[in-house]
Amino acid sequence: MTSEIAEKRIRAGLSQQKLAALAHVSQPNLSAYESGKRIPRPETLDRIMKALRRRP
Repeated sequence: MTSEIAEKRIRAGLSQQKLAALAHVSQPNLSAYESGKRIPRPETLDRIMKALRRRP
């Protein structure tokens, strides 16, 4: 099942690598957050959501 982060990323037309760079997280960590293997800390989730609201 695709996570909300992945759904928003895909709708925004961003690759994992691009979103990771915008949010200042590693691509492997972003992948783990999307797959549910890891849970991001609140401040990390905040950076990801802010990056998703930005226009690349």
